[in-house]
Amino acid sequence: MYTCVKMTQYSMLRDTSNTRRVARNTLMLYFRQVLIMLVSLYTVRVVLETLGAEDYGIYNVVAGVVTMFGFLSGSMAVASQLHL
Repeated sequence: MYTCVKMTQYSMLRDTSNTRRVARNTLMLYFRQVLIMLVSLYTVRVVLETLGAEDYGIYNVVAGVVTMFGFLSGSMAVASQLHL
């Protein structure tokens, strides 16, 4: 009986520790996401100022096409590996 109580206490301490760890990791991920968003907004401003409106539009179109082909390439690789 004593062993069972001790194991239950240990389990409760471990759950509390896991809860704190999950909460801390969640806050760190939110902080990371906000930091990335701020850096991205600043970078867009600098690139737009440097390239100008027309060249920035071309830059976005090229980046979109490269991203689309990268996604298609990854999708095709996964699909072909699935059927091998």
